[in-house]
Amino acid sequence: MISNNIQLYSTKRNTKFVVLLRKFFFQILLFSIVFFAISGLNKTDIFIGNIGFIYVKILFILGVISRLGIFYYFKNLHRNGQNLANVLIIDENNNTQNFINVLSDRKDLGIKFFKQLKKEDLVFENRNLMINGLEFNLFLLENRIKKVFVSQKGELEPVIMNRIARLSEANLIPVSYIPDSIYNGLTELKVTYIDTLPIFEVKRFPLDLSINRVVKRMIDLLLAVLCLIFVLSWLFPILALLIYYDNKGPIFFVQQRNGLNGNKFNCIKFRTMFVSNVYSTKITERNDPRVTKFGKFLRQNSLDELPQIINVLKGDMSFIGPRPQMPTEDYHYREIINRYNIRHYVKPGITGLSQVKGHRGAIDSIVDMEKRVRTDIYYVRNWSLLLDVQILYQTLMLVIKGDENAI
Repeated sequence: MISNNIQLYSTKRNTKFVVLLRKFFFQILLFSIVFFAISGLNKTDIFIGNIGFIYVKILFILGVISRLGIFYYFKNLHRNGQNLANVLIIDENNNTQNFINVLSDRKDLGIKFFKQLKKEDLVFENRNLMINGLEFNLFLLENRIKKVFVSQKGELEPVIMNRIARLSEANLIPVSYIPDSIYNGLTELKVTYIDTLPIFEVKRFPLDLSINRVVKRMIDLLLAVLCLIFVLSWLFPILALLIYYDNKGPIFFVQQRNGLNGNKFNCIKFRTMFVSNVYSTKITERNDPRVTKFGKFLRQNSLDELPQIINVLKGDMSFIGPRPQMPTEDYHYREIINRYNIRHYVKPGITGLSQVKGHRGAIDSIVDMEKRVRTDIYYVRNWSLLLDVQILYQTLMLVIKGDENAI
């Protein structure tokens, strides 16, 4: 009953492991409450001593391990071209090709791009929707289409789009819609019901809730204190001496950045460049000649960001969040990238989802910045503690291995 209520086994091919882990955690939590409540109602103990607690621990550990194994087993199957689900894309808008590119790049999702149909491919014949002489529903069945994606605001007439949706659903094939822009307001809506009438409401971001902000802040403070005691207490002076030895000058570099709600703050970093009059005004470039030898090492291993733990303690930043940009960059990109300022709905972070996804370093084109903003907006809309844990783990792996995108 518990697993059915939280939809523990209702997963999709593109479900992230962090979502599976969150569901399983709540499953174990609720199961434990019922388990110990029943045990406490009996006159005699069901379990001797701490066996009940040991049982729950073992159940949790084995559950996580088994789900992790199953998750990666299917990911490997998908990468090898097995157990794939054919999807059909209909019509085209500004974002359709981006979606096709994602499906082509991410074989592990288990979704195979089968075909894209455009306006000229779909016609009515004797009241039947036809595709190259074949009825639409037969086309779906013969090609084993598992899902249909319709591009919003394309060239198709509403009557054809409605018929596509009806025929797909009649064949038990779900229909999804590709928005004309990943930044539009539709992604912030949720469906609620008044009696049986569906109503759209603006969906609140997770960190709009006070309890979530308090929890995130407490974890930030705990991590910052632990880092100061066990890591920075001995690493700070070593790095400071090496920075000064490599190039005499200030140890720290302080630059104004935009933070929560666009409020400015002084962002602290280890200095990685030669002292210059244009040091704080020019954006870092690929193979920037201003970067010192030791500064390059600090950047590749993200060690130059360590002093920002002070910003975390002050409350200007969080450990995880969108990376803060210079005010001039923010002013420039908010004019050309739709909904850019959603990044400022949360505190900026020392690291973030964009960084672990590889969207860091030099911005060679507007597309590079759009990828970064798109990932940041996803984080704002889908924040969770488990997502923060995942980003923190991936960041540590990048620090150990070195990040080739660092400049």
